Amino acid sequence: MSVSQPFSVTVSREGDRATVELRGELDMSGTDRLRLALEQAEEPPTGLLVLDLSHLDFIDSTGLEVVLRAARRAHESGRRLIVARPSRYVRRLLELTAIDQSLDVVEDVV
Repeated sequence: MSVSQPFSVTVSREGDRATVELRGELDMSGTDRLRLALEQAEEPPTGLLVLDLSHLDFIDSTGLEVVLRAARRAHESGRRLIVARPSRYVRRLLELTAIDQSLDVVEDVV
């Protein structure tokens, strides 16, 4: 039996790229922290916003909603948001909900 990891989010910048790394399990209790981290990553505006989901073990519908809203804001402002390296569980959920069809999901960020 695996022990669930608490949710954490970190923001880093490199040139014209902001990366938001999510770890652990994202449910309703972590969505406010994710919203704040995304706001921090979006200001000042960058050309590329990367959501690194390689260490995200779980995401619920409230977390997916926050991600989709960030993708919509990026699109509306002419920026690019990519979902990088989703874990196996998260990738499967994105596929089952067809959200992977509306997000730019990649295995590696260049």
